[in-house]
Amino acid sequence: MPSADEALFWLPTAAVAAVALLAFIVAVAQPPRRAKAFWIVVTLLFGGAAVAGTLWHQTQRQDEGRAAAARLGEEIRRLRELGRHIDAVGQQLPAAGGQGSPENFDGFDAALDTLNAKLDALGPRIEALREKARNREIDPQTAAKLTEYLRQFGSNRVVVSCVPSDVEAFGYATQIAGVLRAAGWEALGPEETKIFGDAQGMEVTLYVKAGVKPAESVRILLDAFSRFNIPHKSGIAASDAIPDPATVELFVGRKG
Repeated sequence: MPSADEALFWLPTAAVAAVALLAFIVAVAQPPRRAKAFWIVVTLLFGGAAVAGTLWHQTQRQDEGRAAAARLGEEIRRLRELGRHIDAVGQQLPAAGGQGSPENFDGFDAALDTLNAKLDALGPRIEALREKARNREIDPQTAAKLTEYLRQFGSNRVVVSCVPSDVEAFGYATQIAGVLRAAGWEALGPEETKIFGDAQGMEVTLYVKAGVKPAESVRILLDAFSRFNIPHKSGIAASDAIPDPATVELFVGRKG
């Protein structure tokens, strides 16, 4: 049984056919006369031509509609495939908080809305990946100011260490040691060590020998790091691994 849409689609052809049939009936119902046969033939010819023309036009429209529907289906299929590629890219990025938006590829506009939502969700995850890949460092201007500030306190002994097998942590520890040496401090390292565990974080941790009063250099370093916005752990961590009461160890852990 044809659907309502199909019935409406063929309504113009049916209307023209009905008018042509009505005209034929009227021509046949005329009283007998010499011109009656002529008008019957004319009615049949023009009515048939009108029905045929309308039928051809409607068929062309139907074919165009089917072709457009096929093109739309292909475009939606390609958009759905693009959505899968976006998901594949997203799997390589840091996990996002919250739940993803519902997907809808039932129409072209709905598919575009779904893709836009997927792309919007990738933005924070890409930024998180950039932040994770960004190396910790002290910019040159801050390093110069830090060096100048520390130089006024004379030479102090500091050991710089970092977590083993971490290129980023080793690079950051190397820069800190370089700043301290430029300031005239006795900076040893950087040395790789496991004695402080594998805690993660952006901050530099200051360690001193347990059970003794921290050296003055600890206060100087804490003040300097605070003054020039160098991320560090607030407070001092005591450790039995520090053999010398006068030695401060700056430990760079794995970036979180």
